[in-house]
Amino acid sequence: MNFKTSKLLLDPKKIDPEADCIFISHGHTDHLPTSRKKPPRIPPIVCSEATAKIFEERKGYSINHQSSFSNDEFSIVTAPNGHTYDSTVAVITDLETQKRIVYTGDINNENRAYMKGFTPIKCDILIIEGTWGDKNYTFPSFNDQINLARNYVKNELAKGNPVALLGYPLGKSQLLNFSFGDLCENRFSSNSIWKMEQIHKDLGLELFETKNMNSALLEKTSTKKEPWLLFYNHVGRRDVTLRNLKEQYNLKIVGFSGWAKNKEGYKIQMGADEAFTISDHSDYQSLLNIVKASKPERVYTVFGNAKQFARDLQKDGFNATPLEEGQATLESFFN
Repeated sequence: MNFKTSKLLLDPKKIDPEADCIFISHGHTDHLPTSRKKPPRIPPIVCSEATAKIFEERKGYSINHQSSFSNDEFSIVTAPNGHTYDSTVAVITDLETQKRIVYTGDINNENRAYMKGFTPIKCDILIIEGTWGDKNYTFPSFNDQINLARNYVKNELAKGNPVALLGYPLGKSQLLNFSFGDLCENRFSSNSIWKMEQIHKDLGLELFETKNMNSALLEKTSTKKEPWLLFYNHVGRRDVTLRNLKEQYNLKIVGFSGWAKNKEGYKIQMGADEAFTISDHSDYQSLLNIVKASKPERVYTVFGNAKQFARDLQKDGFNATPLEEGQATLESFFN
């Protein structure tokens, strides 16, 4: 977004060396620059310490992060947003107009395990995600789904069956480790999940220790006829590793996603034996509640079902506009 002489970038796909400041909401790859090449100059970057560490792991070079920034035209501070352990919102103030702008990135306002849900911030302009901005996506509570899943996993382990828990390496897999790690002493993780485990433990998050998965370790454990837990990437039924483990050890595969709202179709797509509706994003009703509590004059929707969500907000009386993918500046909307 451009001010009179300043440029602030929000989750840009490219680091512009001429920008005055860059905000990075969290470490998921779709919110990071696409290139792994270090630019000749890196502007001040506002993000959490955890995001800076994940950035280095995923991009191959380090950044100097800070929790706030200001110049003569704008200021920016961060606040937790409940999406992942490292994620934050940007609270931006236009110093000329004193308008407050909140950019949410991806958000979740539900308290989940070790994470406090996002608390809406009153603002003049709200830029909010629309991942589940469709009224068909209203989810059961996180705690209820975790309790149901724990019962399923405990029963399978008691039968001697190993269990794979599918989740994205950043965010979901740490929640699954925290929520299920106590059910079994033999715990393994795929390489990418294991790396994220180490980063989060270094940051102070208490997780159950897992072994970096390899076939030799799994075979050694399985010959003892002891069940095991595997924290594995969120992949579909064609994954060769999971298919082989299922055939060899009667592995039970459990998926965790908002897409599990359509349970049977999701299970078929993932090759899963069971599935539970757990998302790192706020569901439709929660997104509506966030907008209402923020009391914005203008709303801009981004990501996912941005157009549908904007239409629904308009019906509720909000001045809402979907932002097209790749739209770099918002100043035309602020006038």
